[in-house]
Amino acid sequence: MTSNDPDTYLDLSEDRAEATNGSWFRDIRNAAITLTGWSFGRRGEISRIDMASGRRAFVLIGLALGLVAAVAAWIGDSLGVYAFGAAVFATITVVSLTNAQAEGGVAAAAADLAGATVGSDKRAIVISGSVAAVLLLRIAALTALTPLSTMLAVYTAALILSCSAMALATLAGLESDEEPLFLHEGSGRVWISGFAAILLAIIFLGFWTAFLAAFISLLVGTLVWACGGMLGLQRNRDLLYAIRIKVELAVLLTVVAVN
Repeated sequence: MTSNDPDTYLDLSEDRAEATNGSWFRDIRNAAITLTGWSFGRRGEISRIDMASGRRAFVLIGLALGLVAAVAAWIGDSLGVYAFGAAVFATITVVSLTNAQAEGGVAAAAADLAGATVGSDKRAIVISGSVAAVLLLRIAALTALTPLSTMLAVYTAALILSCSAMALATLAGLESDEEPLFLHEGSGRVWISGFAAILLAIIFLGFWTAFLAAFISLLVGTLVWACGGMLGLQRNRDLLYAIRIKVELAVLLTVVAVN
């Protein structure tokens, strides 16, 4: 009998969840789908269960994005446009690879905070302005990080820590109109991935700078989460993406200030 499960052809159907529980292939793929929006061979929208199962692999996707962005930045620098060109190339690469999901999420959260209704001119203006502000701030922060090796290391660490912060934020439990988005199952794996993110950050930033960046990541993520609740924002995927972007920018600006 043919199954309608979009994962059946990959041997990842829900009725085989026990057999595939803990599969790194499954988790990495689900994390990649969540963070980039690409299907990676999956048919249909990713479920909440699958999205939750990939949380421990968010840090690996952040690392992959950082490494690809580093290559793009190196290409930009080699073309003779130096720090600014490298920053632009790295930014465009990450936005393209992730389908601007995080930028769109933080912009949607800003529009909700501004009380802009869906389809209104005000919402379009707020979203456009928010996306532009994120991109310009990222490029400015990256341009201030010299030499090129420092820029590449810091941006990779920022992506690692921001993706990890996004995963950790899910442990507080998210809301939707239908059902809780995440439960606490697998929380131990998420915490382990958080410690792995710190170890990776140490490799790229050095011991003390990495710990400062990790502290800032937790602080900013907590503040965004708490403020979102106090301001009446729905704790959904848009808020998660807002945490990722704001943590990323906070890490970049922290290292710029330290340097």
